[in-house]
Amino acid sequence: MEFDSELYPGGFYSLMKRLEKKERPFQNPEQCLPAADVDFASFWQRQIPEDLENPEVTYRYDPQHKQAQLRYQLRGEPEIFALHAFLIAILRRRPTCPPARQLFLRLWTEEGGKLAKALEPRWLISAATTFADHGATIDQRLGGQGLALLFDLIKLHDSERSLSGRSNGLGFPRLKDRPRDKLAFDLNGYSLPTGDMDKNLLARLWRHGENDQVIAPLCRRMLGDLLREPRTVFGRIQRYKKRPKSL
Repeated sequence: MEFDSELYPGGFYSLMKRLEKKERPFQNPEQCLPAADVDFASFWQRQIPEDLENPEVTYRYDPQHKQAQLRYQLRGEPEIFALHAFLIAILRRRPTCPPARQLFLRLWTEEGGKLAKALEPRWLISAATTFADHGATIDQRLGGQGLALLFDLIKLHDSERSLSGRSNGLGFPRLKDRPRDKLAFDLNGYSLPTGDMDKNLLARLWRHGENDQVIAPLCRRMLGDLLREPRTVFGRIQRYKKRPKSL
């Protein structure tokens, strides 16, 4: 089936071809992985040296080079961060590397609470994407997919919005007596004062964390941060909401 697309030349054929190229696997990544029963405590205790040099670019499918790149990016941090990032890098490729998947799931099962508190948002989103592809349960897969998509769309939307020069913590001014542009696909506009779509979306994602204790720390950290962050569309629309009367 051919897809016509004016937004992306070549349509989904070109998009899939690009994705498959990015998913080409490393050569023998297992050789760089610790044992399946490794003690994670030692990785928390060791710090990546601050004086690492940026590794020269070699063969892009060399797992040792990728590992060196990640350690350089994370210098000064605990070695557990580099292990976590390396597992994600391996699992972004196809076919799946079973030892890396086993370690990733064991890492979040045993150390998820500490990881969720310590990792930067970039790596939380990457972890969610990895759960989406490699989770052991339906809640891990759906929860990971939902979290990754939610934060990717926030980044996409607010990157475009920032071109206006307006603070992401401020809503756009209400312009009276101005016609409003129609939404794409002729969708009905969302009722900012009374709509509950945003609440339902977040509640459904929260449920996945409540249903699965492995992804729970990730869900709680990411969604908890979102509820406290005024610089997203979820924060901005609160200015329109009709607050319930106090009891």
